[in-house]
Amino acid sequence: MRFGSGSVFPSRKYSSGFSLFELVVFIISVAIIYASAVNRFSRFPEAAERANFLAVASQIQTGVSLETTLGVASGNTHNMSRYDGANPIDMLLSPPSNYLGAIDGNDSSDLPRRSWYFDLRRSELVYLVNESQNVFFLVDGVQIPTNEIRFRIEVNYRYVDRQTGVEIAFANGRDAEEYEDQDYRRRFGGVLMQPVTPYQWLASGINLQETALPDESS
Repeated sequence: MRFGSGSVFPSRKYSSGFSLFELVVFIISVAIIYASAVNRFSRFPEAAERANFLAVASQIQTGVSLETTLGVASGNTHNMSRYDGANPIDMLLSPPSNYLGAIDGNDSSDLPRRSWYFDLRRSELVYLVNESQNVFFLVDGVQIPTNEIRFRIEVNYRYVDRQTGVEIAFANGRDAEEYEDQDYRRRFGGVLMQPVTPYQWLASGINLQETALPDESS
């Protein structure tokens, strides 16, 4: 069957590809989506570093607590002072993969970031922060930017009056001398990995659950 020019089935013209307007709209849309994704996912390295730091710090504190529990169970509470200023990594079965070792030196600028090391001069465990824009020391309520966080093992004691049985103090080993008197009896209180200076590491990009450490402000 043939149809003439007056056919009820008019001829169709098909366009191939995008029009210039459609192409421009497509490019703009992709650019907006890409910019949004870059802004969102660029924060993930910092969030990942923060999460790893909290996990390792919690693991170390658990190792310290386990070591303390074993000491108490074996009746060695009188010898707990040996832990004051000790390297907490020595209390783990194996060190974290990003632990650099015990270092005797003041300059950490050449050490790789996102790493832990033990400062032999100050008897402190140090974490070197890489993404440090949201990390602060808290001094008298003031945020002071820092690129490292320091911890120290402290042995705590309770001092009790021998006559009354009243607890008079809760002090670390470095303050123990003033209570070494015949009127007081010292009792072991615990071993903790304490921040040398209270710190705050603000979450960024994604909301992470905090892992609390003693005296940590986060």
